[in-house]
Amino acid sequence: MSPVASEHGVLENPTKSPYSFEKYDSRWELEHMKRLEKDPTVAKWTKKHSIRIPYVDDMGFRKTFEPDFLVEMINGNKEIHEVKGTQFMNRETQLKVNAAKRFCEQRKMVFRLISKIQI
Repeated sequence: MSPVASEHGVLENPTKSPYSFEKYDSRWELEHMKRLEKDPTVAKWTKKHSIRIPYVDDMGFRKTFEPDFLVEMINGNKEIHEVKGTQFMNRETQLKVNAAKRFCEQRKMVFRLISKIQI
């Protein structure tokens, strides 16, 4: 696994999260957290949510995944953000993305895939 993908840590005292800290699972997630903190159109965000999106894999097994971020915009719209390195873009990821898009459409939410290139 690349160092970028395996880097874990804690962002302390985020101003737009309801929590005193938020854990991240990669440098890309940390960068996204910082971007959300600076974005004037973002009211609040968190990684600590209870959203589990169901999907079916190619073998027919029912699974769920927890998206990276729940984001609320200042206009009240809610979004789900998934941060993913391009090296992790595969069939399983596509199934999750498709399920997340349907999940969000049904709830009048927006799904955003934030794709990062490993250098």
